[in-house]
Amino acid sequence: MTQTERILDLLRYYGEDGLTPRQALVDADCMRLAARISDAKERIGPDEEIVTLRMTHNGKTFARYVLRQREAQASLW
Repeated sequence: MTQTERILDLLRYYGEDGLTPRQALVDADCMRLAARISDAKERIGPDEEIVTLRMTHNGKTFARYVLRQREAQASLW
């Protein structure tokens, strides 16, 4: 299993809690989460999206990535 596949599995596992760089390091031995997220965006289905949330804890800002189902777009007709 590649790191990108492992990151996708973790995104699905964590759900709305999301995945942080620290969790990726511990759970997938991944030090370049942003790069793996970029790769993962090419592998997800058209009904999914990866959302980046900016979080702050103890004065430090970091990203939390969440895999979500895309909202259905309203029909114009």
